[in-house]
Amino acid sequence: MRFLSPARALITASIVCSLAPAPAFCAPNNRAIRDQLVALYPLTRVGMNGLAGFDYTRVTEPGPIFAVRLPGIYADVANTKNAIIETNYTNGQITQATGFAAAFGGNTSHSRTLAPNEKVYVTQITVKRDAAMLELLTVDVATLGDGRGTRYRSELNVKLPGLENMTPEDMKKTIDTVLTDPATASAVESKTIKLGMSPDEVKQSLGNPEKIVDLGTKQMYVYKDMKVVFVDNKVSDVQ
Repeated sequence: MRFLSPARALITASIVCSLAPAPAFCAPNNRAIRDQLVALYPLTRVGMNGLAGFDYTRVTEPGPIFAVRLPGIYADVANTKNAIIETNYTNGQITQATGFAAAFGGNTSHSRTLAPNEKVYVTQITVKRDAAMLELLTVDVATLGDGRGTRYRSELNVKLPGLENMTPEDMKKTIDTVLTDPATASAVESKTIKLGMSPDEVKQSLGNPEKIVDLGTKQMYVYKDMKVVFVDNKVSDVQ
């Protein structure tokens, strides 16, 4: 993989920004949005391997650990020279990129998908038009068949419609449905809450909530470690 010098990278970025529409790749507030996301998902730093680039097997400054909540996020050996195939997350659905978006990607014989509740670091965040790309790196090191140790790396593209007008809380609410802190993930997984359950069924499973937020057709039961959202008296979301 070739890396641009800082000067050449700056020139390239300037050319791209001059050609791209402002709300797209180089929107003026992209840096501010990225700063907000980094505050919510602090980055883990990894080592460098000379001209070869990042050494993802070596974590130099670990950040917070997060837990994957949904299956299907594509991952490959962290130091692969191939571009990691992106995984898109839209409206609760996980899909792998196809067509042009996947044309420069490739997989090794060791590629796999991340498992629900698997622990990861966030090593990079990139803000795009109505989306945020989170680079994920597994906390655990796996041993390959040839004896080499490796972490796994993923590129998770979370669609955030109306991103420019979203609050940090709104962004976190969407991202938390696919990636959240381990305590929340474990708490939600251990409770038998299913979409479509009635308020009475939820109370039978979790007990009485600490607080109820009533917004007419929408209600929220607030518990110590989770929030259960009802629409028309049916569970529509768990946070």
